[in-house]
Amino acid sequence: MKSRIWMIACALMTAGIFGSGCKKTIDDQTAVTDPSLTKNLMALISEKADLSTFAGYLKQTGYDAVIASSRTYTVFAPGNAELATLDAAVKNDPVKLKQFIGNHIATQLYSTKEVTSTTRILMANGKYLTMKGTAIGSAVITTTDQYAANGLLQQVDKMLPALDNCWDFVAGSQSPAKQKAFMLSLFRNVFDATNAVIIGVNPVTGEPVYQAGTDSIFTNLFWNKVHDLRDEKKQFTLFMLEDAAWDAEQARFAPYFVTNTADSNVLVTGWNVVRDFAVDTLYEPGSIPDTILSKSGTKLPVERSAIVNTIRTSNGIVYIMNRINIQPASKLKTILIQGENYTGTSHDRRGNTYFRDRYNPVTGMDYKDVNVFNHGVALFNIRYQLAEVPSIKYKAYWVAVNDFQTASFNQRLAPGIATATTLPYIAVPANNFNEVYLGEFTMAQYQAIYNFYLVAANSTTAAVNPLVCDYIKLVPSL
Repeated sequence: MKSRIWMIACALMTAGIFGSGCKKTIDDQTAVTDPSLTKNLMALISEKADLSTFAGYLKQTGYDAVIASSRTYTVFAPGNAELATLDAAVKNDPVKLKQFIGNHIATQLYSTKEVTSTTRILMANGKYLTMKGTAIGSAVITTTDQYAANGLLQQVDKMLPALDNCWDFVAGSQSPAKQKAFMLSLFRNVFDATNAVIIGVNPVTGEPVYQAGTDSIFTNLFWNKVHDLRDEKKQFTLFMLEDAAWDAEQARFAPYFVTNTADSNVLVTGWNVVRDFAVDTLYEPGSIPDTILSKSGTKLPVERSAIVNTIRTSNGIVYIMNRINIQPASKLKTILIQGENYTGTSHDRRGNTYFRDRYNPVTGMDYKDVNVFNHGVALFNIRYQLAEVPSIKYKAYWVAVNDFQTASFNQRLAPGIATATTLPYIAVPANNFNEVYLGEFTMAQYQAIYNFYLVAANSTTAAVNPLVCDYIKLVPSL
């Protein structure tokens, strides 16, 4: 039957219906004569005398069984000459040797003819290497695309060492001591209900009650709040300061993070310095820009002349710097408080509170604000909760649109406590859509959590004591 089908197909080809397709199909069938295609990768490697050392390491680490299985792999094999210089600390340590050999085995098929653009490929040890054509990591594939029954063998001109990731470098012996010590001091137990055991419900709040010890994880704040530098799937650029530069940066920003103890001042300052030193983008030495934007929006200037060492890791690059001159105006951000996003009020007046959608003809933009009217409480206030407020002077502004009555009324801001008179009452005239300057106040100390109040007039009269606010803006006065 098969020969009859081929006869019909070729007859149709002769008639011009299939063109040259039949010849290609027949050639493809008859071309599968390479005896290596009947052997798995381990068998193919074992036959090559110049790969005998690599074959021996495969057996030592158990990867011989892996690449002899039915799954598909690509093996990047260095020759005996290349492996002759393998560090004894790797050869004699079973864990390090397995990590090293695993860095030569990719978990999918990668042909040099098909990988024509830079591609990160997953290796058997969980790390990634970059491949493009005959380039793999820092090596070159010298004998390419040798097919086996379960994959490809690529012979390379160099070993492919399993590099530390960015966090491994931070924790290792080669990183600058002071920044390293600080980053290692950031381990904490933090709330995480992912695997928590619920044992009840809080009757007041309705929130779940968790079994003690199950609702937190021990983690590093840098991993948790900035970037997890252990993540092998991503690529990072990390900056570390030499000890003298770290001290200088601490001293430069310490006045903005004053606390009530020297130790907490060091902690808060260090955190606000180091949180801007990593980005989840790889910047190569030859193309690193002169300014990088951190996760928090801080402009991090990069002077190439200040780079004293460049360390390539399995998931990025670490630059050791002798200075990073971040400008305070970039790090110390303007605080924008949306009027409707308050956290509490002095009295329950939900029936008198309105969240309004409006249009501002000055800015040409829609906005939402809060309006509390006819609440009947003297000195009624709305509370806002701010996080991580530096110890600096702020200039205060608001947009408060009185479009609900013709008479003006007074309201004020109160930093810290509702009775604070740091900032005066300001009149809110009818139909003023402009931003209004309210005055200045100074934060004597950094506050991790800080309450800020919008306070109504000291009156119970509806037309005298309304509150209205689109937004409040606190601008650092540097």
